[in-house]
Amino acid sequence: MARHQVKRRQRGAALFIALIALVFMLLGGLALVRSVDTANLIAGNFAFKQATLHASDAGVEAALALIDGTIVPGPGSRDAVYPAGCATAPPTSCRYFPTRQDVDAAGIPTAVGGWSALPAATVDGNSYQFVIDRLCQGPLPVTDIQSNCISGKPAGAGSKKIGAAQLSATSEVYYRATIRVTGPRNTGTVVQVLLAH
Repeated sequence: MARHQVKRRQRGAALFIALIALVFMLLGGLALVRSVDTANLIAGNFAFKQATLHASDAGVEAALALIDGTIVPGPGSRDAVYPAGCATAPPTSCRYFPTRQDVDAAGIPTAVGGWSALPAATVDGNSYQFVIDRLCQGPLPVTDIQSNCISGKPAGAGSKKIGAAQLSATSEVYYRATIRVTGPRNTGTVVQVLLAH
């Protein structure tokens, strides 16, 4: 008797399961690539943000140089805006105000009106601008520093002996410098410092 071998037809179930597994592996690989790209993008943006923070140091130094070199030594320059006539053109392009300016919700002086009017300098690919306001109030010229300005008077020093000479020192007036730095990928930093002179 001849044996008949029955051949079973393949239905392709294994192929179908393998294709489904490949699709899931492809989706997992794409998700991994996207995750790595996002992490690199975040790390890059963080590095740019840190660079703008470091560049703000140059703005602080420039503000201090303006106070030391132009505002304080000049006769009457503490009580005038700088540069002269800057307040007449809207938006104002003043870099220095002799009295304390109102600030917005972010703490930026509202007298700035728009950073685009202020001159900018560049350091390490970052652009910085600054504005300074003397922390004084009242009509100009400010003659009573102790009453109208935020100031620090050094503590009196000298002998505790009755009738001994006391050392006297002039008050230091405080200035608020607001520095804005913009960098690549629309990164930006705003820093405020108090400077005493």
